[in-house]
Amino acid sequence: MNSKINSSFLAQLGAVVGEKYVITHPTRLDRNSRDTYWYSPILKKQLDGKVADVIVQPKSADELTQIIALCVRERVPIVPRGAGTGNYGQSVPIHGGVLISTKRMNQILELTPELARLEAGVILLNVETAAREIGAELRFFPSTLPTSTAAGFMAGGSAGPGSMNWGNLWTPGNILQVTIITIEEEPQTIKISDPAEMQAVIHNCGLTAFISEVTFALAPAEPWQQYVLAHPHFEDALRFGEQLAKDKQFPTRLVSVLDWPSPTFFKQLIKENACPDDHALVLLHTTKNKSDVEHIAQSAGARVTWHNPVASTHKSNLELSDFAWNHTTLWALKADPAWTYLQDTLNPENFYEQLRQRKEKFGDDVIDHIEFTGAGGEPYPAGLTLVRYKSDEQIQDVIDYGESIGIMQYSPHTTVLDEENTRWEWKHLVEAKKVWDRHGLLNPGHLQNN
Repeated sequence: MNSKINSSFLAQLGAVVGEKYVITHPTRLDRNSRDTYWYSPILKKQLDGKVADVIVQPKSADELTQIIALCVRERVPIVPRGAGTGNYGQSVPIHGGVLISTKRMNQILELTPELARLEAGVILLNVETAAREIGAELRFFPSTLPTSTAAGFMAGGSAGPGSMNWGNLWTPGNILQVTIITIEEEPQTIKISDPAEMQAVIHNCGLTAFISEVTFALAPAEPWQQYVLAHPHFEDALRFGEQLAKDKQFPTRLVSVLDWPSPTFFKQLIKENACPDDHALVLLHTTKNKSDVEHIAQSAGARVTWHNPVASTHKSNLELSDFAWNHTTLWALKADPAWTYLQDTLNPENFYEQLRQRKEKFGDDVIDHIEFTGAGGEPYPAGLTLVRYKSDEQIQDVIDYGESIGIMQYSPHTTVLDEENTRWEWKHLVEAKKVWDRHGLLNPGHLQNN
């Protein structure tokens, strides 16, 4: 334990939040010091066994500010914690210290058809549910919607179902305002609404300042229906998915294309007879009725194998976003822990050739998985490729080969953001950290010199 986290320090924490919300039990420390870094066998070796010295659960921004001030005075590391659904070890306390859980900061502060102002720990599913009651919905959301928190998504996420229409967290207009608390002996509360200034907070992996509130822009609610479509050939399925994503007369919220054998991992969909052998799948959210979808599918050589006409998809028993985006990796890992993944930015002009070349090079050690997302008003293909792990060197070989054929890759196999080969936009984060966290106490271990 950090020598400064003694009985006096714990008593001071308890005086702020109440003794019940100061947690030192080893089992709870271990469980709550993890995120889903274990998607990467490389990170698993690095991060297993890293735990906080204490967990504290503030109820309000005022309590949060007092905790931060105490930690800074004592020079104790601070790690923000939402739901722990991030994939890069960003909520793992590499150097111990105080893990600040936002689970009790869970109030929807303001909700209109245009926006949702949320405390850090609000679960996004609760926002989607409440918004639909007033005719609105989240513009886009992570596949971990039932558990992800508002600040956690902003700090560690980027996009999700709905992004082909609205872009990602960096797209101006999607985040209307964020409130941060600086890491100082006298913490400042700063409200940021300028998109340029917000770049130092979006996907900051808990490094620059503590996010206490987020205001998301909402969209008008749509009566989304869910479809699984099967095609005997992956590339044809991908062309069909691209056609749907680009068709302005065919509204979509989710277009995921998955090569065989990914469907063999989806036990719930298999029970629904939605995954015919040796077929690629297209997972689809659209407002179109079944006859329209069947017609366009038939013209592309595909067929509908499952359909749910529920208007609010998140009240259904089976939610297709649970099989899309990086949830696909989770299903693969449940079936075989040898699987891991890569994050690919493909070239919209020649991505079929890029995928073809990589498949020829690595064969069954890679399984293609494409999500259509949006940038500049146009959908483009992003890869969440499954890779069968054999060694650290083999993962790097797949990354290096992808880069050599023009696939830009954001490595999910490092905890250090400011390495040139990570491809993360980290320079503005480093500069902001110098201002808002001068002592380097917030989430240390994720930058080369911190």
